[in-house]
Amino acid sequence: MNPRDVYLNLDAYRDAMERLYRMIWRAPLRRYVLTYTLGATGRRIGEVVLLTTRDIDFENQRVTWRILKKRRADYYVTLPLSPRLGEALRRYITFNGIGDALFPISIRQAQLDVKKTFNEVGLYGWRVHDLRHAFILEALLQTKSIELVRRWTQHSNYKELLEYARVVGMEVDKPLVPW
Repeated sequence: MNPRDVYLNLDAYRDAMERLYRMIWRAPLRRYVLTYTLGATGRRIGEVVLLTTRDIDFENQRVTWRILKKRRADYYVTLPLSPRLGEALRRYITFNGIGDALFPISIRQAQLDVKKTFNEVGLYGWRVHDLRHAFILEALLQTKSIELVRRWTQHSNYKELLEYARVVGMEVDKPLVPW
């Protein structure tokens, strides 16, 4: 699915995120929290699977993510934790007695969990990485800042982000000033 296809389904993404949040409140299951975390952060699935309780600072509302795409074992980025994701993670950790790794499963099992959850929330035909695409599009719509979204998602170049910006209607091809 290319970014344009996901863009046409941003309402489905938003509806699914709301539905997931309510499902987590009723039953904080691993597959719900995993899927919600992917959709709420735009992280790659391997980065979410590596998340531990030590990476989450509930007091200061921050999460430290290990970034895998940089091909360095020591590359981390600390980002703000949204209040809703913080509540979902806290609930999941508390109800399930999580001590360290939040999702102690393989990437393949995580993909299967997310695909199963997609069917439950109506995201038929979506791939796991489509949550990242949808997050980026939504973030561009909300912030109007390509650089902020690039830093948040750790995109290494602007080429793909400029395509996302065009999809959401940001005018990146026009001069900023008339003179």
